[in-house]
Amino acid sequence: MAATIKQMALLVSLFGCISFIFGVIAENKKPAAGTPVTVKNGVRCKFPADPTVALGYLSLVFLLASTVVGYLSLFYPYKGKSVPQGVLFKNTSFTVFFNIAL
Repeated sequence: MAATIKQMALLVSLFGCISFIFGVIAENKKPAAGTPVTVKNGVRCKFPADPTVALGYLSLVFLLASTVVGYLSLFYPYKGKSVPQGVLFKNTSFTVFFNIAL
């Protein structure tokens, strides 16, 4: 079964929304301050263990997945017909859109 335009758009949207949600949760779970610990050369802050880094990495992974699927959807042959890349990049508006999108 070949992917349709609607399925590709849903995948890009889904991965983008999941990335956004993980990013927001990671920012909200971030500890406000650490506990100061005196060491030889000064003071270090010790932060409690939290899932912020893992959530941030998950957000990045889903953002990259959304970008890859979006890139593939531009050149995917829908209904067995594909547009040559050379023709697409001759259009200035498409080239500007493509560079901004990436």
